[in-house]
Amino acid sequence: MGLNRAREPWAPGPVFGYAIELAQPAKTPKLCVITTAGGDQAETITRFEQAFAENDVELSVLALFDRPSVTDVSEHLRAQDVVWCDRGSLVNLLAVWRAHGLDKVLRECWEEGVVLGGESAGSLCWFSASTTDSFGPVRPHHDGLGLLPFANSVHYGDRREQFHDLLADGSITTGYATDAGAGLHFEGAKLVTAISDRPRAGAYEVHRGPDGRVHETQLEVRRLKRA
Repeated sequence: MGLNRAREPWAPGPVFGYAIELAQPAKTPKLCVITTAGGDQAETITRFEQAFAENDVELSVLALFDRPSVTDVSEHLRAQDVVWCDRGSLVNLLAVWRAHGLDKVLRECWEEGVVLGGESAGSLCWFSASTTDSFGPVRPHHDGLGLLPFANSVHYGDRREQFHDLLADGSITTGYATDAGAGLHFEGAKLVTAISDRPRAGAYEVHRGPDGRVHETQLEVRRLKRA
């Protein structure tokens, strides 16, 4: 869920309009994209700029390689209506963010009402635990930012077994998972709804019961309409 990268230029999906509507900006919405997970590649940054060139948003891209692209990262991010984190390596993203203090800054943004979102690694990062292929084979990861005290799995069709293993060990008892094209909307730590931008994209609540067994429930998903 995010951008349609099969289009030329890339096309923003309806989740961006959904996030901006949640932010309720007083004027032209400010959207900052963070591309750390993909290594701040110049082509990716250019693609985002092209994707939003015709949209009524004030777009900025925060890059951290090889130095921050803005003078005051905290001031810049806290002034945004929406912060969107692109896909890539979850483990590298978290390591670089912590080195630059973004773990604290983004928590402040969240507490102050900035809408936070992202795709793949940009979704996993907000949770306490997740599944990731950052090291190669998919495996559990227990060191997310922890804004949301749950586990999370994207690409769930390919990661169901590893996600169930993560919950079965008892370190995390509740998790949420999504298929490609689906997302989760939280307010604070409360799940409001699951959303999708394509047919048959599912979302799931997965928890470890008192008996130690893992139970999965499919959630009702709200289909977002394209503009």
